[in-house]
Amino acid sequence: MTGFVRTPIIPPGTARGQGKPENGRAPGRRTGRLLPLLPLLLLFFLLCPSPAGAWRSSCPPAPVHGVPLGEHYSPAENLEAIDVAMIDRARRTIDIAMYSFTDRAIAEALLRAAKRGVRIRIYRDRIQVRDRGDKTRRLLGSRAGKEHITVRVKRNSSRNIMHLKAYLIDGKILRTGSANWSPPGEGAYCRKGYRSHRAQQDNNLFLTDNPKEAARFERTFDRIFARETNREWNPGMGRKYRE
Repeated sequence: MTGFVRTPIIPPGTARGQGKPENGRAPGRRTGRLLPLLPLLLLFFLLCPSPAGAWRSSCPPAPVHGVPLGEHYSPAENLEAIDVAMIDRARRTIDIAMYSFTDRAIAEALLRAAKRGVRIRIYRDRIQVRDRGDKTRRLLGSRAGKEHITVRVKRNSSRNIMHLKAYLIDGKILRTGSANWSPPGEGAYCRKGYRSHRAQQDNNLFLTDNPKEAARFERTFDRIFARETNREWNPGMGRKYRE
């Protein structure tokens, strides 16, 4: 069998027969190999927040179709994606009682619902609306939000907080559980393009279409939303925070 003889490739600027270039520097082969990876690295940094702003946002949630009813758990599941999918289904009403709300993707889903004409009522905790990155200002600062979203705040102390994390879609689909609307609470916290399970909270989200449970939540929500001591949200309640 005839053998093949590989002719050595001599880098530019290298004296023939020598292992180093004429200028005394090693060839930049590693740099050349990394160049095709630069666009991918740039994409990761653009899609996901830096550590300083990571609490304001999360990795873009993957679309969810056919969400099954019952229990869902983070960090095994991205609960943010489930909440966004359920809000996007709303056609008439959404009643929400949410302790913490700093999740940008869910705020955008609520604004999309408001633009569709969905009537949205949100009940909040007085202390949590002052949280850094709270999204109430974002909702009510938009035209659709001013027209279709009402936010009332419980006048509470640190002892009698409004600790619910639940909502009702069109009077039919009830969501409850322990997950607040924050990226780590929803199992959606992302850093440098990677959703690490170790960075997420352990929470649950429960979905049901049981008419009795939906009606029970609706009665409870109507009662607490109508408390005489409640206050309508105003800009003075929350911190000014740049998105």
